[in-house]
Amino acid sequence: MSSAVKPGRASVSGRFCLTLLTFILPIPGIIATVHVRTPSVQEAEIKKPISISCVPEISTPDTIRYVQWFVVKKNERKRIYYQDMDSKVIDNLTDYTDRIRVDENYTLTIDPVRLQDEREFLCQVSAGPAGSGEAVTKLNVYGAPDMPEITKIEKTISVMASRPEEVASCVTRNGYPAPNITWYKDRTPLHLTDETKEKTFATVQSIEEANGLKTISSKLHYLPKKEDKDSMFYCEVSYRMPHRVDKMMESDKIKFSILYPTENVEILIHPSVVREMDNVTMECQADGSSSVDYTFFREQEGKIEDIQNEPPWITILQNTVTFTGLTRNDSGVYGCRVLDLETTEEIINNRTLIVNYLDPIVLKPEAPYIFTDGDRNINISCEMEASQQASVIWTKHKKTTVSSGNLLNLPVVTFDDAGNYSCKATIPGVPSLNRQKTISIVVKGPPQVNCTKKMFQRNGPHVNLTCVFKGYPLPKVTCNAEKKPTLRNHRQKNYVVSELILPLTVEQLTLTCSGVNIHGSKAHNFTVQGASVAVSTTGPSTVDISHAKSSGGVVIVVIIVCILLIAILGAVLYFLYKKGKIPCGRSGKQSITQPEAHENIVVEAKNDQKVPEETVLLQGVNGEKKPPNYQGEEGRCRLSE
Repeated sequence: MSSAVKPGRASVSGRFCLTLLTFILPIPGIIATVHVRTPSVQEAEIKKPISISCVPEISTPDTIRYVQWFVVKKNERKRIYYQDMDSKVIDNLTDYTDRIRVDENYTLTIDPVRLQDEREFLCQVSAGPAGSGEAVTKLNVYGAPDMPEITKIEKTISVMASRPEEVASCVTRNGYPAPNITWYKDRTPLHLTDETKEKTFATVQSIEEANGLKTISSKLHYLPKKEDKDSMFYCEVSYRMPHRVDKMMESDKIKFSILYPTENVEILIHPSVVREMDNVTMECQADGSSSVDYTFFREQEGKIEDIQNEPPWITILQNTVTFTGLTRNDSGVYGCRVLDLETTEEIINNRTLIVNYLDPIVLKPEAPYIFTDGDRNINISCEMEASQQASVIWTKHKKTTVSSGNLLNLPVVTFDDAGNYSCKATIPGVPSLNRQKTISIVVKGPPQVNCTKKMFQRNGPHVNLTCVFKGYPLPKVTCNAEKKPTLRNHRQKNYVVSELILPLTVEQLTLTCSGVNIHGSKAHNFTVQGASVAVSTTGPSTVDISHAKSSGGVVIVVIIVCILLIAILGAVLYFLYKKGKIPCGRSGKQSITQPEAHENIVVEAKNDQKVPEETVLLQGVNGEKKPPNYQGEEGRCRLSE
């Protein structure tokens, strides 16, 4: 925005000269004029530079004679700068002698800006016969205040007071124009007035310092509430800067010491879970900030007895009482009595203390636990005395849970029920308080047997026969056979494992395994024929074990290959003999081509029998069996060339 142009003065008023020049200009119809444009209002920040432009508009160019800058105060002008066609001069002995400069476009720069620069600045331009013009800029100055300082009144304020008291003050200095102060409680502004009849109000004082800057002080008067005990208070300073920019700064946060009476009492027990012989501290907490007096008591059989600091196992210290080595008899109702010394009111609260305990486990019926195979409805009860209902589980061999509850029930007793059982009791919520008792159940009866089989290859086919004998007393297991097999007996706590390993041969093998104790016996008979095993038992079960098909297939293939090789060898020998290439050494030798010799050569292979790979039987003329590589005196022939 440019200001309205004010006519300048040469020797008479600008308006008169402009009218006069209209009549004296030599060219009719042309009027020479001078206009000057400057911002009407400009804003600057203290301690920073500011530039004010001056733009002349002249109808006759290149006719500027001089330019002047003035400061205007109370309608009085004081020149600070002059420029003509020959020189540029900054006037001496002014407030701007050392702080201004003017560039070739006649722009005035002030560096740095001071508070007293809030005034009018006038730019005047003269163009000789065309006259002169001038324009004024109003400069507004702004200064950011210092950080606000908050000060708390070091005293305790009471919610029971009848009128608000001064609790804090907030001061901000060196601001311009005067900043504003706002009080906050927990990020919420307090809407304050200067009315002293209100429960909360503030008094504000503004002071102008010697340098002209403003110092603002605000004092907060407050009547607190109990909920203000944890609130944070602070003040905020808001101020404006150039170009309508609003800014703010916050002070530190403070908390007031508020006095309020006790309304409720809470009793805390440390530790929260108590066992016999523990040391326990009971703490009484009042929710007021006023001075109070504490008294501990115990309710017993309808009577209230104050707890004294006399027995060596009781220690009272302010709002706590400590008990050493509690027993189950110390369980009961304990209380705390609080007397508020400000209001003389008494507040009482109590709490039940439970001393947890768990006595040793008692089993019914008592040991020994020896039962007979087939017994029915056997019950064993796990009982104990405790401060509350205990959680009980039964486990077998410390791993498998067999019952949840006090009772272990065996509907029908079998040998599988024999073993070690544990009854474990735990107090809910007190895992460290537990008891455990282990028993051993024995099941007596005559032996029982269960057999399994497994085929495997290890330097030939083998069979593994495993029998498990159960019974009590443990059966004595024996095995007999025409040829001793590999036998291993493993004695466990409740059973005996008998393991037999037999090689599969063509000969028949018979063996018997039996288990015997004082209640009876049980036996298994095994018969091994060729490459198969038959298992029989005196009991109702029978097991058949057949040779693996994969082994029989391999043997058949080997036999067929051997037959083919023998046939080829016979054909070659016969061919050589016919050609006369094979003469015999002595009389009495038989030719392989003779019919009777052919009739006595026999090759036999059976698919259902195990035939060793390296064995092929050849039957001679006299029926004797000889290996294929046999060479006697009678059967040796020489090949002639």
